[in-house]
Amino acid sequence: MLLMLTSGLLLCAVLHPVPKSEKRRAILQIMVSGIESEHFDPLPVNDSLSDRIYKLYLKRLNSDKLYFTQEDIDKFKPYEYILDTAINQGTFEFYDLVNKVWSKRLGQDSVYVKELLSKPFDFTVKEDFQSDGNKVTYPKNDKELNERWRKLIKYETLVDLADMMNDEDKAKEKKDTSYKAKPYVKLEDSARAMVLKNEEAYFKNFADFNDTDRITEFFDVIANCFDPHTEYFAPEERKNFDIDMSGQLEGIGAQLAVKSGKITIEKVIPGSPAWKSGELKEGDVFLKVAQGKGEPVDIEGMRLDKAVQLIRGKKGTEVRLTIKSGTSTKVVSLIRDVIQLQEKYAHAGIIENNGQRIGYIRLPEFYTDFDGSGAHRCSDDVRTLVKELKGENVKGIIIDLRDNGGGSLQDVVKMVGIFVPQGPIVQIKSPGRKPQTLSSTDSAALYKGPLLVLVNGYSASASEIFAAAIQDYKRGVIMGSQTYGKGTVQQIFTLDDKLPPSFNNLKPLGSVKITISKFYRINGGTTQKDGVMPDVLVPDPYQYLYEKEKNADYPLSWDKITPANYKEWGNAPDVTSLSDQSVKRISNDSVFNLMREEATRFKNERDSLLYSLNLDEYRKAEKKRTEYNKRFNLISRTLPFESISGIPNGKAIPDMSSAPDKEKDSLLVANRFFSPVAGKYTVLISPTTGEKDKMRADTNEAKMEDIWLKRITKDPELFEATRVIGDMK
Repeated sequence: MLLMLTSGLLLCAVLHPVPKSEKRRAILQIMVSGIESEHFDPLPVNDSLSDRIYKLYLKRLNSDKLYFTQEDIDKFKPYEYILDTAINQGTFEFYDLVNKVWSKRLGQDSVYVKELLSKPFDFTVKEDFQSDGNKVTYPKNDKELNERWRKLIKYETLVDLADMMNDEDKAKEKKDTSYKAKPYVKLEDSARAMVLKNEEAYFKNFADFNDTDRITEFFDVIANCFDPHTEYFAPEERKNFDIDMSGQLEGIGAQLAVKSGKITIEKVIPGSPAWKSGELKEGDVFLKVAQGKGEPVDIEGMRLDKAVQLIRGKKGTEVRLTIKSGTSTKVVSLIRDVIQLQEKYAHAGIIENNGQRIGYIRLPEFYTDFDGSGAHRCSDDVRTLVKELKGENVKGIIIDLRDNGGGSLQDVVKMVGIFVPQGPIVQIKSPGRKPQTLSSTDSAALYKGPLLVLVNGYSASASEIFAAAIQDYKRGVIMGSQTYGKGTVQQIFTLDDKLPPSFNNLKPLGSVKITISKFYRINGGTTQKDGVMPDVLVPDPYQYLYEKEKNADYPLSWDKITPANYKEWGNAPDVTSLSDQSVKRISNDSVFNLMREEATRFKNERDSLLYSLNLDEYRKAEKKRTEYNKRFNLISRTLPFESISGIPNGKAIPDMSSAPDKEKDSLLVANRFFSPVAGKYTVLISPTTGEKDKMRADTNEAKMEDIWLKRITKDPELFEATRVIGDMK
């Protein structure tokens, strides 16, 4: 499909351009005309779209009510219903006015915050601060705006001050003689210094936003007004999107973060050029970057995303990094390579519950090989893992799609085909066309045993297609909490492709991701907005915190089409019975009861963001909250799993398959964990045979696997999933 661009729009954009505006006019008009042409349910460029742009842009810029006064809003108001005309004419008066005021406020606020933090606060005054911007009105004028900033900065100082006072109280309780107590005046001064440092970094980050960054945000708001998933990507943002979808990038293999204003290594990815060099480690600070023998560029104080652009590069190219490691400085030369982001890939283990071996596959996202470069495809990886688990003689398989936001449509269709023989998987409807059905081509299912799929409120898009197909075929049990509700299909269009050759000087224009179709289950209903309701519901501490599709601005609606022709699985699980057994089990389970209570706690905390600025009242409230919250620590404790993936003395796991039972028992005892859960269970977790081979060959691989396995010993939902699988016939 092509973006249809009338010559009139482009000519109007570039015949009489203001030099600074020429490129952004072209982007705006090509993007909007393309969305009008290709969107599943396009909103006409009229007053209704104008109203959406006006409201959403101001909401994005000023959600905390910290930058605009009511007087400012009154100046913006005349533009509310004329932005459609501005799009057609390629003008940016509203954008320019809003950003002029925003920049002015940013400068004023920065100066005012420094002034506030130059002298002590009086924390004996009884006053409150409402941190939820949705629960306050716009400040009427500069005076009221300053008052909102005053309360915010006072609140941030109060939090740090109370934390330091709590640390002193703990030291006194423990009679820690090494802790040197400070007088209140010193503590309050230290708290203000901490807040000042954070606020300076905050304002610097905003100050680093250039016109390109700001106009990109404005274009994205316009695209989002058609639906939440229609988006504008600046050229560099498109690269990041492709990296997320493929699970690989070209670079050095160091994950970076800004700490204390410095670009610091947070993690070195095993097997990467950075890791192989042995010269980079966690905590090292990047000072300069040079491309091969080129002139080094100073990146101290640079925005992280800009620095990353300099460090990344094509496979086989050289980058020279000036690094500060401890007190010494050195130059490290690295040859960039393809980096595999292993944490994004499918991973498997074996869980043995009271003698029943169960395969477990965690899939963080539906990644794929977009450009044919040889990147991983999740459908191939999962197929390999399923074959391996079959060889381990597992009774059932758990596919974990929790927090999986989706990805490749083609791969999810292939993945369903691993468990369901040839047949329809999902229906797709595009404007003016009959629904298209995508089907599995596998003549027979690779795996025919018991199957359970774990989902939650952040399982979206491709995850929902997979869960819905398994549910409609009655092929397995869907367990967890209601999914996100993204039932739309997007396609990325490169704006440069629609630009006449005579305007090549404007490139690159970026890309636009447009919602072109909707997903429908094979039973006819869409997953849009409503998502997938699990067969077995379990408590989720975050059930009230998920920001789902229905909570987004301007989502498309739910509807239904004619069901596809499909045949249900012959040996369907009795989901009613399985649900009843699970409900009965977890209703008496202390961990799950706490999870229900914690969900309510999170909701109450989210809904109640009014804080006292009186030190005594604040500390009393926090102490009460802390004491109450201790009861929830049990949720994060290790469940009655017994890990058999231990790494004695930091060495790779030994091969215990032929060891005497006594030796096996000694390894189990060293890795045994307990917590109060209803019933008596002996649950063992181990890597697959293939993973054990990797662990024996690579100590680093062994450590990573051990961390992963130990993490899942603190997963109540997974523990219950093993019990549900155990109930299946």
